[in-house]
Amino acid sequence: MVRRVPTDIKGLDDKIEGGFVENSVVLLTGKTGTGKTSFCGSFLYYGALRGEPGVYITTEESEDDIREDIKATFGWDLKRLEEKGLLKILSIKPIFPKNVSGEDVGRLVKLYIFNFMDKISTAIKSIDAKRCVIDSISVVEMFIKDEYLARAAIMSLIETLKSLNVTTIITSTIPEESEALSGGGIIEYLADAIIKLDFVPVAEEYKRTLTIRKMRRTNHSTLIHPFEITKEGIRIIEV
Repeated sequence: MVRRVPTDIKGLDDKIEGGFVENSVVLLTGKTGTGKTSFCGSFLYYGALRGEPGVYITTEESEDDIREDIKATFGWDLKRLEEKGLLKILSIKPIFPKNVSGEDVGRLVKLYIFNFMDKISTAIKSIDAKRCVIDSISVVEMFIKDEYLARAAIMSLIETLKSLNVTTIITSTIPEESEALSGGGIIEYLADAIIKLDFVPVAEEYKRTLTIRKMRRTNHSTLIHPFEITKEGIRIIEV
């Protein structure tokens, strides 16, 4: 039996045999405005209601930005879950120093990677988290210019997350003109699953869609599914 972690995204779990594979790493990707933060917030919120603590790592925004974004979208008070030890939100932003080159760049990148993973591990252990979100990996890929080093860093991150026994969503933003599945073109080959979100501004009825591009050990849907963001969470629309 493959152990599953329900997403509680209405209409999604029955299309992925009950949920994400436990301790897997899922790439949630899409262009700006497709609903990635809402998806991640919903995954952690409903996990907390199940008694499964979660960690939200943001690399682009502040902790308060995430709290306010989720509250504005769903009306959920994440502070209440944090006070109960069911959620931890942590901002880890890369620092881009000026006038640094050569060996100093490599040393700086390695230090950032070490600190990044150490802070994530500490946050997960502090509340015995079962779910984790890293939103997003795009900034990390941009920070690490060297492709080999970026691949090694992402592989190490995935191994660390799996060793901590958390089910993780890692988001990536696809550039507007790109047809790739991530900004750096690396993580899609390393993740256990890929869910792609799209936004079609000219669509008359359904503007947002979800496609499950891959999910290991899962007989999943391969259709394009429209979805909507409601006050109760994300809901797949059956058509």
